[in-house]
Amino acid sequence: MSKDIVRCIKPFLSDHFIIDDGLFSGYGLTLSQVVGLAIRCESEVVCDALAEKMADPDVDEKHFYFYGQEYCQTFSRFESEEQERSWVEGEWSRIATELMHGRRFFNPNASRFFETVMAETMHAGSDVNADKSAVVNVIPENSCFYRARIASTHAQIQEFQKNPVKEMGAPPKDRAANNRMSPAGVPLLYVAADALTGIAEIRPSIGDKVVVGTFISRRPLEFFDFTALTALQHKELSWFEPGYRERTDRRLLLEYLHDLIARPVRANDTDYVMTQALAEYIRYYRKQKFDGISFRSVQRQGGVNYVIFDKSTPEALQASDWVPQFDLDVSTEPLSVFEIEGVQYVTNGPSK
Repeated sequence: MSKDIVRCIKPFLSDHFIIDDGLFSGYGLTLSQVVGLAIRCESEVVCDALAEKMADPDVDEKHFYFYGQEYCQTFSRFESEEQERSWVEGEWSRIATELMHGRRFFNPNASRFFETVMAETMHAGSDVNADKSAVVNVIPENSCFYRARIASTHAQIQEFQKNPVKEMGAPPKDRAANNRMSPAGVPLLYVAADALTGIAEIRPSIGDKVVVGTFISRRPLEFFDFTALTALQHKELSWFEPGYRERTDRRLLLEYLHDLIARPVRANDTDYVMTQALAEYIRYYRKQKFDGISFRSVQRQGGVNYVIFDKSTPEALQASDWVPQFDLDVSTEPLSVFEIEGVQYVTNGPSK
C-alpha cells in the first residue's frame, strides 16, 4: 500500500514545493512534512514512513529527493501577475484566433474550452453562499432596465414617443447589427441597470438629444453575472486528481475573464467573435437556463449592462413577420429626453 501511495504522489510534489535555499533558516519543511501537507495526513508515523521510501540515497544535495533535504511551498508557479495573466489568457487567445480566422462554426476546441470554463464557474460559490453558484443572478419581477437611443430630429423624438415598443426595443432581424454579445442578424436586447449607463453606452456627442425608455420585467430573470467572477469561492482541489493543472488554469482565467468580456474594442466583423461565441454557449447551456448576461459597463464606471436573450421558439423564427420576444414591458410613462452637455474622457497615460 505504501509503495502505491509513494508512486502516486512522488511525481507531483515538485510542482508544489521547491528546495529551500536556506535564506530563512529554521523555517524549511522536511520531506515528511511535505508529504503530510500533500496527502493531508497528520500522522507523523505514516508521513515519516512514506518520506523514507521517497528519499534517494544515491543523489546529491541538489536533487529534490536528497536525503535530509528541506523544502518550502510554492503558492504560484508564476513570477509575476503579468506572467500569470499572459499564461491563463493564452488559450482564450488561441481559441479566439481560431474562431476569427479558421474554424468558426462547429468548432470542437471552442466547445470543449467553454464547457470547462462553465463547469468551474457553475460549481463556484461566493463569500455569502459557498454552496450556491455565485454567477447566477436573479433579478426580481417588476425590476427596471433602461435603453437609450440618439434622436437626430424633433420629429424622431416624437416618433419614439408615439411607438416606444417598436422604436426602443431590439431591432428586427434584418437590422440587428454586430454587437459585443450577438452577431449581425441575431437580435438580442441590450439594456442597462440605470439611465446614465444606458446613455453612456451609445456614446453620444455634445449637443445630441438622447431618448431613454424604461423596461419592466414581467417575471424574475436569471442572468449569468460576469461581475461575480472576481469573488468566486472554489472548493479545494486535490493535487493528484486528473486534470488538476487544467482546472487550476481555468480558475485563474475566471479572475480575468470579466476584463476580457468587457474590454472596449472597435466592433468590426471579427472583434467580437469570441464574446459572441461564449454568449451563445451560455444562452443554450444545457445545465442551466439563463435569460441573459450581465457585465460591467466600460463607458461608465460602476454601471452594469444586461443582454437579454430572445425567447422565441425555433419554429417562430421561420415567420416572415417574426420579431424577437422578451419578458419585458415598456413602461407606460413618457420616454425621458436628455441633451448631452459634456463628455468626459479618461486616459491611462501615453503609450510606450
